Amino acid sequence: MIDIHCHILPALDDGPRSLEESVRLLEMLRTEGVTLAVATTHVLDHRYPSPTAAQIDEGLRAVREADGGKLEVVGGAEVRLTPDILDLLDRPELFVNGGRYMLVELPSTLIPVGTENLLFGLTSAGVKPIIAHPERNRMLLKHPERLREFVRMGCTGQLDAPCLMGSGGSELKRTALKWLGEGLVHFVASDAHRPGWRAPLLAEPYEVIRRELGEDLARAVLIDNPRAAVENQELSHIPEVAPERRRRGWFTAWFGAS
Repeated sequence: MIDIHCHILPALDDGPRSLEESVRLLEMLRTEGVTLAVATTHVLDHRYPSPTAAQIDEGLRAVREADGGKLEVVGGAEVRLTPDILDLLDRPELFVNGGRYMLVELPSTLIPVGTENLLFGLTSAGVKPIIAHPERNRMLLKHPERLREFVRMGCTGQLDAPCLMGSGGSELKRTALKWLGEGLVHFVASDAHRPGWRAPLLAEPYEVIRRELGEDLARAVLIDNPRAAVENQELSHIPEVAPERRRRGWFTAWFGAS
């Protein structure tokens, strides 16, 4: 498997606090069946200083050397969606492996005014936005039609794997599977942070998707699409977005939709 969202670099955000923790995290990823991981340090997040390109490069070098090349690690970032984002498109370290895919994060409680405009600005500039863990955004859970619109604009979605194991409750798991089945999610990733806190879990989520939605979809969101993003290629699996199911009120129930 290929993990496109993982906090691997030490002492840059809320991920590993030391190089030793980074190496342990890589060991756990290998145990889960991961062969390549994208190091997605937080950028433009007010909680942490945004790392420079030099800091990201140094972190990658240190992690690769300490791990001895047992697991391939490439660069990337988890970029908070703020107005500043459109001024940073000349920074290759903010993209998955320096390509055109960018992992973007929304706040957890809302969808800021102007989000559609920012996403349109990114796609118009040739960027391929990946919406990180939409299942953790309260407004998207309440109004999934907003996520549907983002996908129709050219964005893709990335679920955090633990939600498929019931982390967050059974209702969230059902929502995650529903979004996968409706073509609103194109990647599943660990979003791992530390060995003892938000550890990487991908093997069981793979089996959940395979059992509930089929082997082809499990491979698509955990192997084929992530590989395409890392190689800066078009995704092999972009299903047509299923139409939104409207609730049947008393009028349509009796007389039918117009």
